[in-house]
Amino acid sequence: MPSRLRAISVLTALTVGLTLSPGPASAASTRTPKAPASLVAATPAAPTPDAARLQAALDELTAAGAPAALAEVRVGDTVWSGASGVRDLRTGQAARAGDRYRVASVTKAMTATVALQLADEGRLTLDDPVARHLPGVLPYRETITLRQLLNHTSGIPDYFDELYPTGSDAELEKNRFRHHTPRELIDAATRKPLGPIGTFAYSNTNYLLIGLVVESVTGRPLGRELRDRIFRPAGMKDTSYPDRSPVLTGPHVHGYRQGGSGRLVDTTVYTPSVWGAAAGVVSTSGDINRFFRALSDGTLLSSARLGEMRTMNEVGYGLGVMGGGDLCPTAPGDLVWGNMGNGFGYRSQSWSSPDGRRQVTFGWTVTVPGVVGPPKVEAAVREFLVAALGATCAPTPVR
Repeated sequence: MPSRLRAISVLTALTVGLTLSPGPASAASTRTPKAPASLVAATPAAPTPDAARLQAALDELTAAGAPAALAEVRVGDTVWSGASGVRDLRTGQAARAGDRYRVASVTKAMTATVALQLADEGRLTLDDPVARHLPGVLPYRETITLRQLLNHTSGIPDYFDELYPTGSDAELEKNRFRHHTPRELIDAATRKPLGPIGTFAYSNTNYLLIGLVVESVTGRPLGRELRDRIFRPAGMKDTSYPDRSPVLTGPHVHGYRQGGSGRLVDTTVYTPSVWGAAAGVVSTSGDINRFFRALSDGTLLSSARLGEMRTMNEVGYGLGVMGGGDLCPTAPGDLVWGNMGNGFGYRSQSWSSPDGRRQVTFGWTVTVPGVVGPPKVEAAVREFLVAALGATCAPTPVR
């Protein structure tokens, strides 16, 4: 893929995180595959990990090089939460499980949910042309639909390729405190030719456009819609959508980027408009679990619309969510559902069983230019994910 710096690359992240095998995708390839055998077969049934094992697996993440790691694992009403490492390398203050962090592209699931709610209300349809809601915003003659934005088959280039063509430290610093409007970023992306419509190509520009559609349909800022339609109904009391302020408020962990020299650079403070509707939410592991649980239990979407959201293409992407192989599916073919985030200094993953009863959400605080992090950290991420999903298989939930 052309960019060396992305919020998240689905093709890479799915193979690293849940061992889904990517393949060619098209607008018509909306199947719901069975859980891939690669993860399940590689992890035979074993005694349920206990809380000590979960904490040890989380500690491996910080031992591998992440300054902090935060997690919540939930089975029914039983919740385990843990933290490892420090909030700030400068002060050495210990991280806590409820600390906030930038969740990056997990935001896309929330933005998509608002669009799907508006579809449920009859205020738009997913097959509406973008031009119906945003006339003149796209320079292309071809018809592009809202659905194609949501599932990344629009062909619209990613604005990140324009802002960060090499992913260097200098590019990061240059853009750190610049405020970008969504239109500015969309205009930067669409100066490049349109790619093939109907072919999967991950682009943050798609979700900036969805954010503008939400604002056009509702007449209100996206941040208010997220607050009133997502955060409050789901009980996400520690979640926010900052637009201008570069500073995180409340208890939070600092994010760090491993630069070209190998040293860790604090990237906590930067203007969040560069992410916007694609990746701008700040939250906690507990609140992200609340969001995906509220998706599953009907609080946020009708069952029919949720099914549409979870219908995946051949690379495992639906409408703002991904699917991956489960260690203990309730029924054959069940997948875990969620999303993954990769921002400046912050990474995250969140996975839930279809009924929302079993959940794993965790975040860690080191990134490198590109998508895949330091190899030791990535290995520790996989080990924690297997341990955490395995813990949700317990006849008696972990305590």
